[in-house]
Amino acid sequence: MGEQELYKRMLKKLIDETESQKIKSAEELIQKIVKELTSNQQLSGNTQI
Repeated sequence: MGEQELYKRMLKKLIDETESQKIKSAEELIQKIVKELTSNQQLSGNTQI
């Protein structure tokens, strides 16, 4: 699976959680983005933070 597809899936998941109000603040969204990026080994090897 390509890197772009992994990012699309991650963003879709976060958008869905925001729309269903599981994510209620910008701070919480940022924390989840960081967690997703650092927990996904396929992305973390290619991403420089």
